[in-house]
Amino acid sequence: MEQFIGILIRRERLRQNYSQEGLCRGICAVSYLSKIEQGKVQAGTDVVLPLLRRLGVDFETDEAFLSWAGSRVEILYRELLAGREKAEIFRRTLAELEREEERCLRSPWMLDLLLLEAGTGEAVKADLLEQAEPFSTVMDQRQYPLYLLCRLNCGWDQDAGPLLRLGAGAFYTIAVGNHTIQHGRYTEAVALLRRGYDQAAEEGRPYLMLLGSLLLGNCYSAIGHRGLMMEHYQVARRLGEELGQTELLAAIDYNIAATYLEWGMDREALTLLKAAPREDLWYWHKLAIALERAGRLGEARAALAKAYGDSEEFDRSPAVEKILDLVAYRLDHPDYVRRAVYADMAREVCALSERELGEGYARFHLPALLEALEAQRRYKEAYQLMKGFSYKERRIED
Repeated sequence: MEQFIGILIRRERLRQNYSQEGLCRGICAVSYLSKIEQGKVQAGTDVVLPLLRRLGVDFETDEAFLSWAGSRVEILYRELLAGREKAEIFRRTLAELEREEERCLRSPWMLDLLLLEAGTGEAVKADLLEQAEPFSTVMDQRQYPLYLLCRLNCGWDQDAGPLLRLGAGAFYTIAVGNHTIQHGRYTEAVALLRRGYDQAAEEGRPYLMLLGSLLLGNCYSAIGHRGLMMEHYQVARRLGEELGQTELLAAIDYNIAATYLEWGMDREALTLLKAAPREDLWYWHKLAIALERAGRLGEARAALAKAYGDSEEFDRSPAVEKILDLVAYRLDHPDYVRRAVYADMAREVCALSERELGEGYARFHLPALLEALEAQRRYKEAYQLMKGFSYKERRIED
């Protein structure tokens, strides 16, 4: 705590252009302030609070509030490290702290709230991470791994080695594996996810075992190994059933159907999509494609209309509308494959998807672009495109 207080005082002092002598005048000696800023002494409230007040920092001292906030932070870390950050209890507890955000950010729980609010997925809130960054040298054993994961997912760091070397547990190993999937490094991701699954089993974290199995299935889908894909999805399905995770069960069926579409197994994909309906944009997108390939164009247009109706996804990424527009163009133009504008649309979708949504989305749309380039005899472009994709040697295996 003394190091945190010291850095907080030093950061605010420098930001406000105070000299050490000017800040501590009438409160303590300059040498003592220097030790406080370096975290070498644990100063009492009779010194710390006047310094903070002079800086305009109204540090929270209400013991009841601090105890309440601390109990919520404990819940959040417990749920996060168990792989349940999307569970209702995590969302509800974080919302409770966010309603008291002003007080929390004036308390010893400041760093925890900033990091937990920043998020651990691909959409990390960089502004919150920037506020936490000056305190990285005094973060504790729970905060620092979370900080490194946030840095990795928002693109500040490219190397996950420092995080993995901390040995912080299954949650972080699986999170790095998921990050590696998003960047198309599937062989590396498989190794990480297998290790993360084993760690989760040793730690007794079934939700992380479920997530690890699901992500391994996704990896083998991308690699093109049908047998291993189904093996890991089956493990994930059994775990999901035991844990009552109906949403993840639906995700498994969706992932298999999307893979079947990518592999040209259109009839199997349509059967699976019809048997396991969902109410989200990507489900309607895949259903529209399956219906299109089955020649049921009216039904495909109806499914696509439902996909367009999901405005939340449009707000998240400009690539989404382009992806839907590509399907709409095919439905409206039977000769789409010979139109240069369609090839341009498909190329834009691949580029935007890889940049904004992840390599898997680009890979899914690559055949559409190749189909157009080949139909238009633009073989050199098709060849150069294939050279640019790391998964050009994928093959489907049983």
